[in-house]
Amino acid sequence: MAEHCTVCTTRFPLWGRTCLVFLLLTGSATYFVLPFISPFISPPNIYALGPGFPIKRLEPSSSEFKPISFQSGRDRALNINDSVPWINKQQWKTVATTNNPEHSLSRYPYCNKLIENDEEEIARAKQFMNEHHRVVRRDEDYIRDTRNCARFVRERGYILDSSEKEKEFPIAFSIVFYTDLEQAERLLRATYRPHNFYCLHVDKKSSPSIREAAKGLTSCLQNVFLSSRSVSVEWGQFSVLEPELICMQDLWKYKRWRYFINLTGQEFPLKTNLQLVEILTALNGSNDVDCTTNRRDSGRWYNNFRAPHNIQPRKGNLHITASRGFVDYVLHNPVAKDFEAWVNLTDVPDETFFATMNHNPHLHVPGSYLGPPNTDAFMKPYLSRFKNWGHNWKDSEGRMNFNWPCLGKRVRTICIFGVGDLPSLTSRKEFFANKFHIDFEPLVLDCLEEWLWNMTMDGYSGRAEFDASFYRQLNIAHNHVQLEGYS
Repeated sequence: MAEHCTVCTTRFPLWGRTCLVFLLLTGSATYFVLPFISPFISPPNIYALGPGFPIKRLEPSSSEFKPISFQSGRDRALNINDSVPWINKQQWKTVATTNNPEHSLSRYPYCNKLIENDEEEIARAKQFMNEHHRVVRRDEDYIRDTRNCARFVRERGYILDSSEKEKEFPIAFSIVFYTDLEQAERLLRATYRPHNFYCLHVDKKSSPSIREAAKGLTSCLQNVFLSSRSVSVEWGQFSVLEPELICMQDLWKYKRWRYFINLTGQEFPLKTNLQLVEILTALNGSNDVDCTTNRRDSGRWYNNFRAPHNIQPRKGNLHITASRGFVDYVLHNPVAKDFEAWVNLTDVPDETFFATMNHNPHLHVPGSYLGPPNTDAFMKPYLSRFKNWGHNWKDSEGRMNFNWPCLGKRVRTICIFGVGDLPSLTSRKEFFANKFHIDFEPLVLDCLEEWLWNMTMDGYSGRAEFDASFYRQLNIAHNHVQLEGYS
């Protein structure tokens, strides 16, 4: 048997946790995955993921090393080869993992090399994507698969347990999407923990199959639900803001969550759930909301009439990280309701409402900022989202806080991330990245998923420690409205 068996070591730098065993029988190749932790391989002390990435390896002998048990449908280590189907464009019925050397597993790019900015591997990845087509899960696949929830959750690899620290700090999420259910589901899976809460808003314009598939998804996960109402989202209209308010209201009845984060289906996390808990704890009840006071935006408001309650309108990103107290104010305070009615009469209200609520200190909105409102890359960075708008987005002082090299492509100035952006994405301090297209360089999402999963497992095993000191020392963590019951 020995002459028919080849044992391969791990395909990514996770100190020998996975062994792929190939049995070459009757001319065909089959493989299976054996997860293990090798006692003979010492992990490096620091992840090689770029400057400022706050991860430290821990040895098993360390007093801080306290492994926890967890449940998941996946093996301990994830490799894109394990679960991602790619088909050669010239042979649509042939899966890429055949014994043909041109389409063998060795043709898959190494995600760790892409993250380390290996130019040769990046070129290889681009060639691979040109020659192969990633098989996308259809709505019909979700409708069929969610009829057997136990198998769906297991095979899709949802994490079904977590640390005590996470359980004591539930997070509420909204996910708004119109199309590409698989991409939205992968975002849900990446953030999913049984003690969190998830509101899915499916656009009213979405196809009936997407809605049925999303309904099947929620039937398998008790803490995931469809929003009570769906609206037809149109850019620049109140309908962009409305799904967030609907999900906030739907989520409010769940009493335990501490923070709210709103997401879209074209985003992906840059932090594990455990790291998010560490960060949100460090934020100390404050909100992370973008803001600019550029005068050119004032035409959106004063062409109508002045805002009520002496409110100074502000402009900022729709996507926020908000304390429960902030959400309470938005949903229930008469001042917020008056301002919501006013902003409904203005242009692009989604870019006004949250930014204004968080940067008018006289309103005493819980967690709102008491200092100068403008987002500043050093003094007051916007961390809820990594968005690369390029040079067209400037603040009142002409600073381009969202201008970074884009190695994917730009669509209406925003960067659609590609594999060349992986070194940057994996070293950012933001919580989530926006945006990705499932049909553009799909390896970038595959590799991010592999990287995030393995970082999650390192955190749960006790072999990695997250340093939240950067977030703890932020000005917003100390200079915000603090009200009793909302700290």
